[in-house]
Amino acid sequence: MYNAPVFQIVGYKNSGKTSLLSDLIAYAADRGEKVAAIKHHSHHEPLKVMHHETDSYRLHESGAFITGVDSPRRFQLELTHEEDFPLHELISIYQHFTPDLIAVEGYKQEPYPKAVIIKREEDLPLLDELSNIKFVISWDEALTEDVSPPVILLNHWRERLTEVFRIAKEREE
Repeated sequence: MYNAPVFQIVGYKNSGKTSLLSDLIAYAADRGEKVAAIKHHSHHEPLKVMHHETDSYRLHESGAFITGVDSPRRFQLELTHEEDFPLHELISIYQHFTPDLIAVEGYKQEPYPKAVIIKREEDLPLLDELSNIKFVISWDEALTEDVSPPVILLNHWRERLTEVFRIAKEREE
């Protein structure tokens, strides 16, 4: 079976995950890359149908050729289910569409390569709790000056997209 690389952007609510992932998808789409997006919806309120005010719509409009959102009760590409889909099963479904990259928003505890967003000091424990961190995206340089993964400052994100995309497309051994 086809095996596209998977890359996650994780962080706490309102840390900028969707905006950063949208930038990455747009960058790739502008270069002719097919990026599939998976967004984790961990809240228990029902999902909204994709429209211009939803994150899933923004990801799709950024250039993702397939976009899905998983919540406790429903996966959009409208598939109702009783329990969460494990991320590896969603990735398996997406692989059938032969993407160049599968970009994942959320699913912090999954083992795939990831970028971690640090917005506040309270976010720093994520760096010890999570695995396979390729780099940190920092809202505040002072918060992350002593962390071991490479750091990209939020205000330098767009100018570093070439490097970010290269890292995202690296295949795990």
